[in-house]
Amino acid sequence: MANVLCLDNSETIRKVVKDCVLDLGYDFYEAENGKKGLEMAESMDSIDLIILDWNMPVLSGQATLEAFRSNELYKDTLILALIKIEQKHRVVEVIGLGVDNYMLKPFSVNSLQDKIKEMIMNAA
Repeated sequence: MANVLCLDNSETIRKVVKDCVLDLGYDFYEAENGKKGLEMAESMDSIDLIILDWNMPVLSGQATLEAFRSNELYKDTLILALIKIEQKHRVVEVIGLGVDNYMLKPFSVNSLQDKIKEMIMNAA
């Protein structure tokens, strides 16, 4: 069973992601910012996918990504960035910084589930 960690300051987004992940039969973990997400990751046995909001308080998506990628345990962990549609011009930059894939917010439940399934299945 895959472990999915969602880091997003929006409780609504975390709830939507949680429902998608649980419907797929995966285990779900969440944190409201990058700092808490990094702390949570330390207590997890493994992480198969990190869903990372790019615009978060406390520790930005970019700083969180850099922290995960610089840690030997998580440097190859799949990361899906969530980017506000108003900032779609940042997609190339975000991919260049090391995320594996992205979705623009708002997104549909079906498209998120398809993306999660695709990423986890292709990694297996």
